[in-house]
Amino acid sequence: MRRRIRVYLYNRTVKEIDMSDFSYISDEVFANRNDIVKIVLPEGVKEIGPNAFESCVNLVEVVCPKSLNKIDEEAFIDCINLKTIDYGPNVSVASTAFQGCYNL
Repeated sequence: MRRRIRVYLYNRTVKEIDMSDFSYISDEVFANRNDIVKIVLPEGVKEIGPNAFESCVNLVEVVCPKSLNKIDEEAFIDCINLKTIDYGPNVSVASTAFQGCYNL
């Protein structure tokens, strides 16, 4: 079964990105996207890199897999509308991971 990131866009469409070859969400890979409202990460993702979702100003919700063990510095910095992120209690979260997220 292919693992995919599900990205829900502002215009109510869904985009799937193949995740079969990696477990790390790269630095700045989704930075400055204003069309993303929800992200669903598949099982197998272990780490969200620095600034991966920086300034995704319309991002409201992130669903993380049980395999996630680290959220790096400024991963979600300035995601001003982020209200919900679902990750487990054993995830290592950098102190600046959610800087500027006023709704968390």
